[in-house]
Amino acid sequence: MGEPAPLAITVDERAAEVVVSVVGQLDFGTTPELLRVAAPVVDSGRAVVLDLGRLSFCDSSGLSALVRLHKAAVAAAGTLTLAALRPQVGATITATALDRLFTIVDEVPGTDSR
Repeated sequence: MGEPAPLAITVDERAAEVVVSVVGQLDFGTTPELLRVAAPVVDSGRAVVLDLGRLSFCDSSGLSALVRLHKAAVAAAGTLTLAALRPQVGATITATALDRLFTIVDEVPGTDSR
């Protein structure tokens, strides 16, 4: 087995929200990195948008991390929105009925649709 695909995460502090962009694959090997970067952001109690437009894969550990981040955002009186889901990732979230838990939008707020 090869090494896990890298995961790149960037945080963009905006006036209305914080956008956390996730690029790559979210799996058992990369989930700890997402939690390390995103947990302090959601713990701040701000509106957080997870830009998943360049997330190519999400397994059960990735879904678990998203649920943990959602719960942390709610506990901090903030919000967590998933944005720009690719079809495969969206289908995984829908198949597990997590689309009932998460707020999901088609585009990241404040970005141009090109």
